[in-house]
Amino acid sequence: MSAVRRDQARNREGLLAATVEAVLEEGAGVSMEAVARRAGLGPSTLYRHFPAREDLMEAVLGALIAPVVAESARADSIEDPAEAFRFVFADSCVMPETEVRAFSRIAVSSPSLGACAQRLIEGVVAPVTRRAQAAGRIHRDLTPADIALCIRMADVAESAEQRRTAVDVLLRGILRPASETTAGNPLPTD
Repeated sequence: MSAVRRDQARNREGLLAATVEAVLEEGAGVSMEAVARRAGLGPSTLYRHFPAREDLMEAVLGALIAPVVAESARADSIEDPAEAFRFVFADSCVMPETEVRAFSRIAVSSPSLGACAQRLIEGVVAPVTRRAQAAGRIHRDLTPADIALCIRMADVAESAEQRRTAVDVLLRGILRPASETTAGNPLPTD
C-alpha cells in the first residue's frame, strides 16, 4: 500500500473514530466541522472522504457493526440452527455499550439512517433466521426485519445487564423448543 493510501486510510479511520466520540458527547446532530476538528483534520479532508453528512453517518454505522458482522460469520460452523441463531442474536450482536449508544443515536437521527441501521442488522441476522426457520425453530412469518427490530429494542436498554435480560426474554419468545417441531415440518404461522 502506498504512503498516500495509508494516509487516506488513517484519515478515514480518524474521522470515523472522531465522529463516534462526537456523537457520544454532543449527539447525532454534531457538525461536520466539529468532527473534522476533533480528528485533527481540515474540513476539506472530511468532505473528500464523506461529501455529505449522511455519507459520514452511514460509514460510522458500518464501522460500528463491522466487528459484529465478522463475529457472526462463526455461526456457519454451528451445526444446530437454533444455536446458530442464538449465537448471532445473543452473542455476536452484542457491541460494547458505548458503541451501542452511538449506533442508536445515529440510527434515530433520521429516517434514512434508521433504515440504514435496520439494513445492516438485517444483513447480520438474515442467514441464521432463514436457517432456523427451515428447521422449524422460528415461525415462518418472522422476517429478518422483525429479528433486527428485536435486536434494536434490546439495544435501548439502559445497562448491559438489562440488555442481556431483554435478549433472553426475546429469545424465549422467538425460538421454539425442538420438541415442538421437526426439521422439514416448520411451525405453522399463527
